[in-house]
Amino acid sequence: MEKKVTISDIAREVGVSKTTISRYLNGNYGYMSAETRQRIENVIEEKGYVPNSIARTLKTKKSRLIGIIANTLRYQVAAQTITAIQDVCIQHGYGTIVYRSNGDSREESNVIQLCLNQQVEGFIIIPCENSTERYVELCERGIPVVLCSRYLMDWPYGCVYVKHRELIWRMMDHLREQGFEKVRFLVDTMDFHKQMMSNIFSEYTGRYLGMSFQESVVNVGNNSSLVRSALFQMKADYPGRRTAIMAVNTHTLFLALQEIERSGLRIPEDLGICGYDAVGWSELVYPGISSIRQPMDKVGTVAGEKMMECLRNGEMSSGQTALDGQVFFRKSTQII
Repeated sequence: MEKKVTISDIAREVGVSKTTISRYLNGNYGYMSAETRQRIENVIEEKGYVPNSIARTLKTKKSRLIGIIANTLRYQVAAQTITAIQDVCIQHGYGTIVYRSNGDSREESNVIQLCLNQQVEGFIIIPCENSTERYVELCERGIPVVLCSRYLMDWPYGCVYVKHRELIWRMMDHLREQGFEKVRFLVDTMDFHKQMMSNIFSEYTGRYLGMSFQESVVNVGNNSSLVRSALFQMKADYPGRRTAIMAVNTHTLFLALQEIERSGLRIPEDLGICGYDAVGWSELVYPGISSIRQPMDKVGTVAGEKMMECLRNGEMSSGQTALDGQVFFRKSTQII
């Protein structure tokens, strides 16, 4: 049987102490030259050395793992956020464990426990409900938590979120300037986050377009027929008026565009349309779709950096970081 490569073997080959190799494996590069790091990396690769992570965890009480819990993994924005978090963690010598809660608080509790079973050193969480109790309990146990992509009013620790109010109002100002008299918001579910976005939208339509919440927000789920009904109801409720819809996310926008195409409606002559997070393809779809883009790469990066900072300093996360997004105005919402 081939002899297993050890830390001692790597240290001897590189010409450094075992302590230096241990520091490298634990991501402690502060007193290590770039040349030494590169030599260690080369020898580890050449020898095919694989650290015994279980033994290291038992010895140091540190797993070098971060638990990432997303409310969903269905959409591109979640993938962007998680990828950016992982990039930061990897740069600092940490691995990640990724779970999704499916928007269910019980499932979120279950996956938090699964992460704890693997002795994660911290959590980055996209919350599934407007309650901080579960996360505060983790902090009280000395496990840092950073909330990501959602703002919870009574959360006293680190958080990164997007300025949805400013983004929605900028798009709505544009629609009003383009002569749209009635606008509806199509949402796929009414969880606490979508409720918050709907309230922002409804505040605008109530103030400037004279629409109630019931008139301006429609829950279409993930159902094409409900989307189709919402489009025709919009035209039926406001005959002769310039109307538009805003979709809450990429999937809902796609369903709306699909039904508009099937129905023979013209954009923007018969109906204006815009939406969230149609990353990449919105400018390619005829006639060019106006869209709000959230800075999810930056959200993930900032969340990851907050986690690394609190682990480095041995303290809980801190600071509420609100990020700007972008609004792109294209022909789907412009005057003909």
